[in-house]
Amino acid sequence: MTDDSRIIELLELRDERALSEMRQKFSKSCQSIAYNILGNRLDAEEIVNDAMLHIWNAVPPMHPENLFSFAAAVTKRLSISRVRKNHAEKRGGAVQNQAIFEELAECVPSGQDVEQHTEQRALVEALNRYLGRMQPEARAVVVQRYVRGLSVKEIADMYGFTESKVKMTLSRARRQLKEHLEQEEWI
Repeated sequence: MTDDSRIIELLELRDERALSEMRQKFSKSCQSIAYNILGNRLDAEEIVNDAMLHIWNAVPPMHPENLFSFAAAVTKRLSISRVRKNHAEKRGGAVQNQAIFEELAECVPSGQDVEQHTEQRALVEALNRYLGRMQPEARAVVVQRYVRGLSVKEIADMYGFTESKVKMTLSRARRQLKEHLEQEEWI
């Protein structure tokens, strides 16, 4: 398999092999992220295709340090947009995974324009600093919930924890994340 730097190099050269190599390396994980948000395999496949096209168009000028993190973020953002579109208030729908977004709402600064690369990158670096300080067990729970979009029950089953332990871990992590972002003057 090709490493991220080689894929980025192919993207910068506008070489179409980059698309097939990205698909081979990231498609399964990105599809899992999209499915956990959308709950529909066909929509998830479409989102992954859209994410790959978005990455193709974004690199260059962007040059992500971690291509999987970038692909996961694009997939998640596109999935959330699709949920909002599919379940607009005028259609009387409800956002399926609204709880995940509400849990993070108090920790992540509002009004951030995800298209503004400089601010986004600085925020990602602040989040990575926080994740790097966490205990591995807590970090794994946070990533499964907020990156992969798994339910509390799925995480508990995956790690052999009680649902109560997962909820408490997430609650503590959000509180600590908020404190960390306040210290770094993000909120």
